[in-house]
Amino acid sequence: MIKEPEDFIVEELPLYEPAQTGTHTFFAIRKRNLSTLAAINRIARDLQIRSQQFGYAGLKDKNAVTTQVLSVEGVLPARVLRIEHPDIEVLWAERHPHKLRAGHLRGNRFQITLRDIPHDALPRIESTMQRLATEGVPNRFGAQRFGNKNDSHLIGKAFVKADWEAVVRYMLPDDALQVDDTARRLQRELAKKSPEKAVLCIPHRLRKLFLSAYQAFLFNRVLEMRTPCFGTLLDGDIAIKHENGAPFLVTEATVEQPRADAFEISPSGPIFGYKMRLPTGDVLALETSLLSDDGVRFEAFRKVVGIRLPGTRRPLRMLMQLHAVSAVDDQGVCLSFTLPAGGYATVVLEELFAENIL
Repeated sequence: MIKEPEDFIVEELPLYEPAQTGTHTFFAIRKRNLSTLAAINRIARDLQIRSQQFGYAGLKDKNAVTTQVLSVEGVLPARVLRIEHPDIEVLWAERHPHKLRAGHLRGNRFQITLRDIPHDALPRIESTMQRLATEGVPNRFGAQRFGNKNDSHLIGKAFVKADWEAVVRYMLPDDALQVDDTARRLQRELAKKSPEKAVLCIPHRLRKLFLSAYQAFLFNRVLEMRTPCFGTLLDGDIAIKHENGAPFLVTEATVEQPRADAFEISPSGPIFGYKMRLPTGDVLALETSLLSDDGVRFEAFRKVVGIRLPGTRRPLRMLMQLHAVSAVDDQGVCLSFTLPAGGYATVVLEELFAENIL
């Protein structure tokens, strides 16, 4: 369906503009066929600095053409603007007082071209997209959140359970050709340290990604258990106000449901952590049963391999702003829409093709 990176175009929508003063430089890049972290590593090598000096609001797809803002500390805008790379274009650079943090974006606008789709499918595609825009899209995490081998959440789970041997098994592939720098470093550490201490050589950012993948996996399981009624409130829910993200306890679902029907609020699911607001009643029982099934204690999320996991609540559905559905070329359809921060366009496509529109 999607044949070239140019068929999947993403534009990040910033939450705020740089202040044009400060020790950090905000800069926008357009990258092609590169993940966000790979782009940061290449820019870091060009600037001869550590990748930890960079900040980003969100991780963007690799197999796409994406525009996003990054930040870097201690590098002047003029130096950033001199970066040249075949797959990375620097669009602008301005100073700002603070590092760009994850989640500091309004959302993302997508333009996706689906190839080899007959034009007579256009009315069905448009109808489904209109329905998703009205009813909301399941706010699950996309498959890319779980890594190329679909095991990032399993590594995260092993970290949370302090199952260091399992972490080592996942990190050290059987195929010697697949051993990367992190695996080689881990092998060296294991020769002189216990698994518990050796796994600390895994970069902090990677450990954090594994843990967030496990949190995402648990959220997806809750969402699956509440589908197809993910817009229906239950007594004991923690609802989220879409206007400002504020959570509140639902004591009488029938009273609040009209607000959910108007898409002012939505039920939420857990991003487990020690500060996460807990639901009550049957909703709490459902969510905590997942931890019991995995043999994980809620308290385990307080601090894992040096990383604190405060947790939060995530709406079970997201509002999609549909801009256009149009025919392109001989056999193709172009979809243009905007999703809020944290939303996955691949989930929209999964929902679209679940309707058997072809």
